[in-house]
Amino acid sequence: MLFLASTIFLYVKKAAVKVDVIYIPKPLELNKENSGSEKLPEFSLPSTETMINFEEFDYNKLIAHSIEILEKGTEVSTFVVDKENALKIVNKYKSFLINILSENTYFVVLPIKDVKIPGLISGKSVYTIFLKTGENPEQIFQDMMTLKANGYVSYSMRFKRNNKTFYTLCLGAFPDIDTAKEYFNSLDLEKLRSLVVTYGPYVGKITP
Repeated sequence: MLFLASTIFLYVKKAAVKVDVIYIPKPLELNKENSGSEKLPEFSLPSTETMINFEEFDYNKLIAHSIEILEKGTEVSTFVVDKENALKIVNKYKSFLINILSENTYFVVLPIKDVKIPGLISGKSVYTIFLKTGENPEQIFQDMMTLKANGYVSYSMRFKRNNKTFYTLCLGAFPDIDTAKEYFNSLDLEKLRSLVVTYGPYVGKITP
């Protein structure tokens, strides 16, 4: 029943998003003009993908639409930004992770190598809290949906070992190990374990 309720919750969240569907034939490009401001310049919107355009910043809705599976060792581009710039970034890329770091500071992860955005410094590292690992993707997915429905940033990391595919349930995304540890130490583990079964959660790194 918990998983069913969580799934319905996320469905309603996704259904409630006001979106514009954009079809454009070229790869993504930035306009050449750069104002030098700390704010992001306007983007041109070419893409071969159909993109969801969020009209306003809603953190829970962004969590509901964020990445569900990230391959271990994926090379990424990351940005620490305010919510205005975070919204601009997620509206230009189909796949993303977003995690709040403070009142108006967000960590945005794009599973794309070497993304350059004028006025912003990109990073390459993602740390997380590993909750458990298993071969059954269905159980990991159910737990991920439950956590998302309760306002947690959650996704799975997929990797192979000895010709077998494994899935690790992840909680949060952080730019460095200290930030990840600070979040981990502040977690209400009793509340977390009332939602999903965990096996000795610990902080680790997803990216190379």
